[in-house]
Amino acid sequence: MTDSEINTRYQSFIRQMRTPGVHKVGGLGACTLISQKALKAGVNFNRIENLSFWGEDRHFCIRAASLGISMYVDTHLPAYHIYRDSDLEGAMEFLDRTDMGEGSKVASHPKLTLSMVMKNESERYLRMVLEEIRDYIYEAVIIDDGSTDNSAGVCLEVLKGIPVRIIRNDISKFSNEIELRKMQWTETVKSNPDWILNLDADEVFENRFKEEVRQLISDQEVDVYCFRLYDFWNETHYREDEHWCAHQYYRPFLVRYREGFECKWNDRPQHCGRFAENVFELPHKLSDIRLKHLGWVKKEDRMAKFKRYRELDPDGTYGSTEQYQSILDENPNLIRFEE
Repeated sequence: MTDSEINTRYQSFIRQMRTPGVHKVGGLGACTLISQKALKAGVNFNRIENLSFWGEDRHFCIRAASLGISMYVDTHLPAYHIYRDSDLEGAMEFLDRTDMGEGSKVASHPKLTLSMVMKNESERYLRMVLEEIRDYIYEAVIIDDGSTDNSAGVCLEVLKGIPVRIIRNDISKFSNEIELRKMQWTETVKSNPDWILNLDADEVFENRFKEEVRQLISDQEVDVYCFRLYDFWNETHYREDEHWCAHQYYRPFLVRYREGFECKWNDRPQHCGRFAENVFELPHKLSDIRLKHLGWVKKEDRMAKFKRYRELDPDGTYGSTEQYQSILDENPNLIRFEE
């Protein structure tokens, strides 16, 4: 690589380490949680005789990597390594800088919980979406709504190293979406989250979100963030016309959990919203970070959704029959999405 490419990769890694999450890395040191499985496999701190690296941590990590054991770093709570007496001088400055000093809340970086409903998503966008968001979530609560594929397995594989709780519905509840959304909320708040990010398995934020999410959830004056959702009709373009203009409106996707907040739901079997309809009673803010909805990109997915909406809402009671019919348009107006 060129010096420029090396610097770009290095800076990207540093930004990732500054994002609260559990990140896969090549080396560890100081405070390390080691599984019994790793110890039985032979991981230890003994020196490897034919390597001249200084420090027992390096020999530990090389041995782990050679045995195929992955290593992760948890960046939710920053650490200050006091290696020498001289390092004590910077300890108080570090505590002040990270808001971890006396009287502060221990979890200075709020816990962000992914809340998701999925069904048969293993061959669509689930893996890509989870790989994108694993860098900044603390945990995930996922409703597997009657999947018959390996969606749950993909979640556990991609989010390895992150707490994941999967609740399985043997029979899908989507025909009565409000029941599903209430279930999603109830199961998510059981983990006592600080913030809840509610995404579907075919939705992903533009790159800016990863860099700015920590700042968003650290704002004590805001409890709800609203974003614009862009319906992509191919890999690079979103649709815009009289029936497809969701991106002109802001909807809540990121909400601070307030214990004791009494939810008032829109009790409709379809298009009921992901959060309680009174969520705007909480302090809220509009974000210009955009959310990409990939569920319409493939023609076969559009046809499946068309059939589903016509079956579940044939008279357009909860949505629009004109919009449902427009799914079949052969030449929709498309606009290129620019990051």
